[in-house]
Amino acid sequence: MKKLLAILLALTMVFALSACSQRGDTTTEPETDGTDTTQYELVIGHVYAEDSLEHSQMLKVKELVEEKTGGQCEVSVFANATLGDEQSIAEQCVTGACDVGLSEGSVWATVVDKAEFAVFGLPFQYSNIEAAKGVTADLIRPELNKIAEGTGLYVLGNVYSGFRHMMTVDKPIKTIADVKGLKMRVPNATIYVQLFECIGANPTTTAFSETYQALQQGVVEGSECDLANIVQQNWHEVNNYMSYTYHLAAMNVICINQAKWDSYPADIQQAIQEAVIESEDYCFELRAGADAEYLGAIEDAGVEIYAMPSEELAKMKEACQPIYDEFIGYGLSDLLDAIASYSK
Repeated sequence: MKKLLAILLALTMVFALSACSQRGDTTTEPETDGTDTTQYELVIGHVYAEDSLEHSQMLKVKELVEEKTGGQCEVSVFANATLGDEQSIAEQCVTGACDVGLSEGSVWATVVDKAEFAVFGLPFQYSNIEAAKGVTADLIRPELNKIAEGTGLYVLGNVYSGFRHMMTVDKPIKTIADVKGLKMRVPNATIYVQLFECIGANPTTTAFSETYQALQQGVVEGSECDLANIVQQNWHEVNNYMSYTYHLAAMNVICINQAKWDSYPADIQQAIQEAVIESEDYCFELRAGADAEYLGAIEDAGVEIYAMPSEELAKMKEACQPIYDEFIGYGLSDLLDAIASYSK
């Protein structure tokens, strides 16, 4: 009887591996001795496409967690808004319906009604990728976990999604005056709405998956995003102009449901945390080499690209001072100074 069960188990594994191969799944599976060692599960949900760098980082987390736990913790990653839009996934992480999500701090801030959560995603906050990398390594986890107390969330780390730039359909943005009154698509996040209100635009919140159609049909007149997602969402097909504005460095904070986190023993927690930290380095490596490729795709689509004069960017940053004043009012002046020190 034991021999028969062993044969059936072996056949089941063969069929499972075959099915993964047919789906084109390239995720590394942990090595096992044929015995199912899974004791814990981790579900990650996000809105980015399967070919996005954000998804690549989450697959790296999956690979590392399963490797570090010897298969004790099985990780499932659901991409492309399979579990809902960005705000919905964040809400599910608070309630426990989803374990892990990744969103900019402004989205988490909206969901938990704690504006301070957005402190690492303010306008014109980072001068270059090295500044974003330093802040990710040194500040985001410890500082946001202080802010997250009592929200039902635990902060694991960050997904750096690159600097964001503005695109338009009918006219280029060369000065701050060119933005006045423009219906610009923004995520459903307070900081984005405030930013574009400060510089004189008309921000319109539109779901990530609906933005292409909104641009195509004239519901909005422009959009903003990082280079990778502009290409992956094909927004360069429905915008004719792009301006290098560097108005935000997209820092997608990785949060886990606090009760779920607390349910893991210390060794599983350590493996998950280490996996996220290692995935952050992996993400920055990917970003460093990918932007030139995405820029080429935007240029090949015929999009006219403009470099914003530094004095016009300075005017935009100055117009956003009320946002910084708000965060100073939350008692975060020292933290804002610490973040700024990485850009000097």
